[in-house]
Amino acid sequence: MSKYLELSASEKREALLAAEEQHESKLPAYIIEKDYWVTQTLNILYTKIAPTFSEKCDKPFLFKGGTSLSKGYSLINRMSEDIDLSFSLNLLGCQPIDLVKFTSRKARQAEAIVIDKKAEELIKQHLINQLTEHLQALDPEVKIEIESDAPLNIAIYYPKALNEDEYGSAAQQRVLLETGGRSDNHPDKFVEISHMLGEAIPELLDDGFDVLTLSPERTILEKMFAIHTNHVKESLADKHARHLYDIIEIDSNYPDWCTNKDLFEVVVNFCNIYYKWHADSCSTALKGPLMLTPQNSDMTDKYKKDWESMADMFPKAELPYSFDDLIDSVKSIEVKANGSFYA
Repeated sequence: MSKYLELSASEKREALLAAEEQHESKLPAYIIEKDYWVTQTLNILYTKIAPTFSEKCDKPFLFKGGTSLSKGYSLINRMSEDIDLSFSLNLLGCQPIDLVKFTSRKARQAEAIVIDKKAEELIKQHLINQLTEHLQALDPEVKIEIESDAPLNIAIYYPKALNEDEYGSAAQQRVLLETGGRSDNHPDKFVEISHMLGEAIPELLDDGFDVLTLSPERTILEKMFAIHTNHVKESLADKHARHLYDIIEIDSNYPDWCTNKDLFEVVVNFCNIYYKWHADSCSTALKGPLMLTPQNSDMTDKYKKDWESMADMFPKAELPYSFDDLIDSVKSIEVKANGSFYA
């Protein structure tokens, strides 16, 4: 049993408030509470559920996205609230799309949808029941459901230990497990995971455990391609200013990403094949130049508004960069990418 769950209701609240003061991230108590349940969910996925699929594959799950950057690598210091989890094709009983057999984008997209349906079956037939069993063994008040409008997503509603006025608006009080099988899961790396509550209060620290994650070197390339697509289409997808921040932080710790143009081309081609990605975005990303900064005043204004709305996601509700500094840093990375990939 996790040490935190042995506390009384009042002791849980006191522990979370104390962790807010003591954890180096300085994130609010309600984020630390959510992080605790994110960690418990990952623990169950990797130590309880993954071994049950050992006959099908040795790496059934891959943890990726913003939360993997913060929990797995301590690369970003913003609230990353949910779990982005990819299923391996072997787990789903699928093969990579045969590019010789399926030559048109339409045919390849149809095959990609088959992968989605297999993932939905896995969730309905196995994952939802396994998660419910193990999470409710921790606390019977936990509620788990498949989202009706997004059958690859599982919502986990955990019991709240704080007073209502101690919750902010930056994160919902539930863990969203976003899954899918359309993922090229390499390069990967095992990292040890623990929860922020135990990091702040050693008496509440539980044993760490290993989680298979997507490498930051690939994550930065995926985020860069997503940003490039925004600029080619001249439209801003929701919550994409955070990608700019993440790109800056990954670059500062993994500066050699720019030496792997082959991996960037893998990212672009994978999106083209499996997601029928915006065609012009794919072709321009392959031939260059890569566009990471806003190309007109309208896009600049949209990114600025998005960035300034993110303040609550950072410690003390303070943005780590002004918008101008954010764009200046991304511009330097844009120059670096174009000089390396297309010179």
